[in-house]
Amino acid sequence: MMRFRTRRAGLFATLAVMVAVLAACSSAKQPEAPSERVETAPPPKTSEAPPPSSLDLQPNQPVPGGVTIPDRTGPPKVALLLPLTGRAATVGKALRNAAELALFDIATEDFALAFYDTASDPQTAVGVARNAISEGADMIIGPLFSDSARAVGPVAQAANVPVLSFSNDRSAAGNGVWVLGLLPGEQVERVIRYAAANGYSRIGVLAPSNAYGFEAMQAARDTAAKTGATISRMRSYTPGSSTSLSETVKSFAAGGEAGYDAVLVPEGGQNILNLAPLMAYYDIDPNKVKYLGTALWADPALGREPTLVGGWFAAPDPAGRKPFVDRYRAVHGGAPHGLASLAYDAVGLAAVLARQPDGDGFSVETLTQPSGFNGADGLFRLLIDGTNQRGLAVLRLTANGFERVDPAPTSFSAAIN
Repeated sequence: MMRFRTRRAGLFATLAVMVAVLAACSSAKQPEAPSERVETAPPPKTSEAPPPSSLDLQPNQPVPGGVTIPDRTGPPKVALLLPLTGRAATVGKALRNAAELALFDIATEDFALAFYDTASDPQTAVGVARNAISEGADMIIGPLFSDSARAVGPVAQAANVPVLSFSNDRSAAGNGVWVLGLLPGEQVERVIRYAAANGYSRIGVLAPSNAYGFEAMQAARDTAAKTGATISRMRSYTPGSSTSLSETVKSFAAGGEAGYDAVLVPEGGQNILNLAPLMAYYDIDPNKVKYLGTALWADPALGREPTLVGGWFAAPDPAGRKPFVDRYRAVHGGAPHGLASLAYDAVGLAAVLARQPDGDGFSVETLTQPSGFNGADGLFRLLIDGTNQRGLAVLRLTANGFERVDPAPTSFSAAIN
């Protein structure tokens, strides 16, 4: 079922932290989680003409999948596809809460946001995406899961409707689908670059044998090649298998620390709390080896594990995120889910771009402008291949939380490429 929400003046105070188009944007055109399907926006407009079926559709012309494109008049309609029921309903409702904050903080009064329940199911996501397009959606935000984003992509692409998914799975990106989640490869590159610049040139990698771990391992290899560092040892383990974990750590540690002066562990939650004591047991001494991580380390509970304290990891700067967290807590009475800021930024971005008078705010060119945008999680931009790039800080894990050791860039011209 769809519900339209529009901004009502005075319902909430305007928040200082808002998704704003950066300087180049304003000068350009004034004004995982579990799984779910869509058809995506057309390919970028380049000198090579995109397929006519993606671009030349007229109002009320049928498109593949049984969708009819309505006459697009009036204010932009943005469809938000979330699992409001089913196994991921708790996450979906947190995303909805954050989206509504952005609606009232940032959007103009005629901006229309419609909510659709994907029920944590890819086929349901496809059905509601078709409904959203038939009912006039100019942009789809969501779904939450990569399988749903891949499924929804073809429907949206045929209708020339861009999709901003909450997934961090780069295999779901492209052909009009963007993934907004923090990409593990980018986090690995950031922290290894920083480590290499500070004298840690021999890197060991101990990663889970899943998509996240494999991307992290490849990023470690690529970054080492760029920086002159060496990946001296690399092992993967089966998450959840105590036998695999113990044997892998033992094998990884064989020969002592002579092989590496830093070790990357792209893992979080209970998995890393199980892993870290084993690493200490097998003499991977944090006093001699610098532990490195990803944004999965952005969990104060990890500070209770002495092996990890002092380690570095790449993530959005918590100080920059704090106004959003405070705002969410004040309105909803609790801390936001870790993914909630993605919904805030996506809806805020749509609301800002919808103000453009020429109606071209959701074009590929505008969405992928090089200067990017500034949101609750800091600097970000959408890339032509459907992935994203973010300005990440390097943080140090302490017993009491995190310390910033290297700030996030304030513009992409200052970012490390």
